[in-house]
Amino acid sequence: MRGFLHHLWITLKLNFRNPQAVVFGYVVPIFFLMAFGAYFAGSYPKEPMIRNLGQLLTITIMGGACFGMPIAVVSERERGVWRRYRLTPMPTAGFVLSILIARYLLILTAGVLQLALAVWIYHMPLPIAPFKLLGSFTLATFAFLAIGLTISMIASSTHAVQALGQSLFLPMIMIGGVGVELARLPQWARKVAAFLPGRYSVQAMDVTAYNVKVSTHLYGWYNYFALTLIAL
Repeated sequence: MRGFLHHLWITLKLNFRNPQAVVFGYVVPIFFLMAFGAYFAGSYPKEPMIRNLGQLLTITIMGGACFGMPIAVVSERERGVWRRYRLTPMPTAGFVLSILIARYLLILTAGVLQLALAVWIYHMPLPIAPFKLLGSFTLATFAFLAIGLTISMIASSTHAVQALGQSLFLPMIMIGGVGVELARLPQWARKVAAFLPGRYSVQAMDVTAYNVKVSTHLYGWYNYFALTLIAL
């Protein structure tokens, strides 16, 4: 247990020494927050940002899980760090679990920062069910962390991580119900979004943020089932 906690603490510290991980984990979510805020400030009638909280938090999760974690893991593998891990008495599964927990904590802090900035700068109301939001956020995070682990396994370099991450990030942003609300997408895009995890993450968190009255959000149990299946 001491070795597990020590590795967890080191992983948290090393994350902030990797500029790419910090950019994708913290700077990208804040950039999207400002972009959404600029859109809402100029919209007429003015649309409350709370309606898009699920989208913003999903972007935060995607940045940390599909970019931040794979970049850190692959860069360690390139330096031979994982070979040294195998010489220690701690099993490999323990190191993987430590990395997942550390990344979850980092993504959680980024989400809290994004939520606090939205409330402070744009006067966004607080979610109606904050504890349920935390549960949905946690489930969505581990679903995307599973995708991040897959990227870490098949990527041969940090440049390959960015290419593979973008192949998931951009489609979900544009036609996956993350960057643009699902209700505003054409019918063909909604069908494509059903095969992308971003849709289920957004819908799972939207119902905990405000009173959803859109038919596409009614099947809350299916969102949780899909995210759990992706995580497993």
